[in-house]
Amino acid sequence: MIEKVRLIPTTEKSHPFARAAEKCHFSENGYLEEEYFVYGTANLYDADENEKPFVIASDVPYVNRMLIRRPENVERFSGNIVIELLNPTAHIDIDRMWVNSWRYFVRHGDIYIGMVSKPDVFDSLFNFDRERYAEINWPNPLPEREVPQNLMFPLQTQWENGLLWDIMMDCGRLFRTAGPQNPISQYMNRKTWLYLTGWSQCTGFINRYLRSFYPMTRELIFDGYLNAGGGAQLAPINSYRSYSASRNIFGNGDQSVFGSPVPFIALNTESENQRAAWSGDSDAPGRLFRSYQIPGSAHDEKNNLDDWYINDPDMKGRKWKPYQGLEGEVNNYPYTYLFHMTFARLFSWVRDGIPAPHMPFIELEQVESDDGSGHSFKNRTDGFDNAVGGIRTAALDYPTARYYNWSTQPREDGTVRHDWLYGHAEPFSAAFLTELYGSLENYRALVEKATARHVQQGFILPEDAEDMICEVTGMAAARGLK
Repeated sequence: MIEKVRLIPTTEKSHPFARAAEKCHFSENGYLEEEYFVYGTANLYDADENEKPFVIASDVPYVNRMLIRRPENVERFSGNIVIELLNPTAHIDIDRMWVNSWRYFVRHGDIYIGMVSKPDVFDSLFNFDRERYAEINWPNPLPEREVPQNLMFPLQTQWENGLLWDIMMDCGRLFRTAGPQNPISQYMNRKTWLYLTGWSQCTGFINRYLRSFYPMTRELIFDGYLNAGGGAQLAPINSYRSYSASRNIFGNGDQSVFGSPVPFIALNTESENQRAAWSGDSDAPGRLFRSYQIPGSAHDEKNNLDDWYINDPDMKGRKWKPYQGLEGEVNNYPYTYLFHMTFARLFSWVRDGIPAPHMPFIELEQVESDDGSGHSFKNRTDGFDNAVGGIRTAALDYPTARYYNWSTQPREDGTVRHDWLYGHAEPFSAAFLTELYGSLENYRALVEKATARHVQQGFILPEDAEDMICEVTGMAAARGLK
């Protein structure tokens, strides 16, 4: 239950971590960014063999934080409210869905809410501004529990991840009201739609909610879901449960399709498309689902890591470093436009009842093991070694590089590791580009035709076409095509 919501002012001496106002030119775009603390109580749950939750501790007090980015002019509000569960994997709040989609949100007047999803990030908040974040807390009410040996993430016993479910549901309910606690109540004079989204680890939180908590409440808190960069696995229901003990999202041995009572889209890069476990779309009542896959893309790439954080003063002293790969350059495949398209399809499906179109998957081919003991699958590639199929752009139809979803990263001890998340690109030489395309002028004409085709196929939004053409042509120019 939410008891209080409090605005935490931004001043010359204190501002929110992971702020976007300056990076995204809010003063020019007519947007505001505010940080709030949410004070309330939440139950802690465990789950039975059928993933049905039951309470093991009641009314645990918590203080959480959320970032709200909204149009300053209430009349600009689109009616869409997007809640992102901020990704905690790097032990900082990562607003990856915002990073990949903010231009679309701002252009259309959507409200964005980034919500802390796991107390793993608390130390980074305290180190950033102890005074500002001193109250943040998800206390562990049962610290005497036995710690399992196979946890994916280190356990910090002073905090409890399992408070998320009530926090998430109560915040969703809050943003559906016009009451005084709702910090965006002034926008509630029109019909609104509420969407839940998350990246990578956070897709497991959404999966868990749909698998365990929606069946318990049967309450349609959210109107639609967008999972990106993740798969079908369920997040553990509390800090003392492991991923290995959590069956996948489908349940009952049914791995044919996943869906929800309201529209659900999963968007995957090449880093996840084979691991995601999605195997088909569905329009069946109660199991609405689409799977979209982006060839050429990687989980971590230039836009969402190198460009976003490179000059961010809040990142000083953090473990994050720009691309350190031993191959080529950081993957710079222009996939943000495909996030724009996916959100647009989800919004139209929810608001207008127009089902999101079915999209082609990345094509797979069977690979036999060296010892003949079995086989696996890999993404089918073309003559340039780029993936075939999926939601395409001109950057793949007329490539200027080979795009990979992995890289080799050096360790501090002098060894190297294979990183299947941080992608790299191997640019073509200027001579090879000239042999392929002749001139930059001719290349632009090819890109324009391809982009017009992709708009017609539904891969690219018409409003993004010119930006796509300029970006892809600019990549060719930067690689030496004249």
